[in-house]
Amino acid sequence: MTLQIDDPYAVPGEFRKAQLHCHTTNSDGAFSPEKLLRMYRDAGYSFVCITDHNRVTRYEELNGRDFVAIHGTEDTVSRFLPPLGPHMGRLFVDAPLRDGSAQRRIDQTVAGGGIVSLCHPSWTGNLWTGAWSREAIDHLSGFHLVEIWNPHSNSDEDVRRWDTALRHAGPEQPVWGVAVDDCHRQDQFNRGWIMVKVSEVSATGLRNALLHGSFYASTGPSVDFGVDGGTVHVKVSSPGRIRFVDAGGRTRLEVQGGSGRYQAEGKEGYIRAECVTDGGRAWSQPFWVTGVQ
Repeated sequence: MTLQIDDPYAVPGEFRKAQLHCHTTNSDGAFSPEKLLRMYRDAGYSFVCITDHNRVTRYEELNGRDFVAIHGTEDTVSRFLPPLGPHMGRLFVDAPLRDGSAQRRIDQTVAGGGIVSLCHPSWTGNLWTGAWSREAIDHLSGFHLVEIWNPHSNSDEDVRRWDTALRHAGPEQPVWGVAVDDCHRQDQFNRGWIMVKVSEVSATGLRNALLHGSFYASTGPSVDFGVDGGTVHVKVSSPGRIRFVDAGGRTRLEVQGGSGRYQAEGKEGYIRAECVTDGGRAWSQPFWVTGVQ
């Protein structure tokens, strides 16, 4: 049997820092659009998507060769009363969607060229209506991203819900995990982000990387993920613990130090890597494993 491992990082370019979920004074954030974007730019970000609640904020005055602000929105998917329900991040869109089921909103967003993210899946806010349950996730299709780290949510549970989405969608329509800071105020700023591999700093470059999964989620470490033959390899900027997890949520291998390698057997479904260091955590995207006779 010859193993094939899909490597989302096998694309040209270099890694750039991106924030996909933050708020300004146009909704419930503490900073104006200009102030917030300058903060991110000064912190080394190349991409920022402002996702004010149920409205699109455009601010492109700071856009240039090394920094791009993207427009989006965080819409409440109301079930009974308009303020209640889980939140859906919609990137690269021009207007919020104020009605319709979750699936209908996903379909409309994708049809218009947008990208959908399920925000803070285990969030208990909005009078306990704010979560994306595993059952709900299992019945949705077409969304692209799941937040697996958000300061308002339980990351371990959100990762489990991401695994649910991955198993349901499969390698044909993979769902990628993202970390965000969901910044409303100073103490939330720059706590979670993604590192996207792009050949240029542009909206098109970011969109392509998000669709392809050419990025990893982080709250601190810088990591190199890749594939060498039938082996998934990891090299992290600071030593810690590296876990290789399969599609069943089982830890196949755990190593200590600054690097690790996992030799695929062919029945894992996928392998994803989690890195835990003193400086934070990082998550790879899934490396789908298939066997060819």
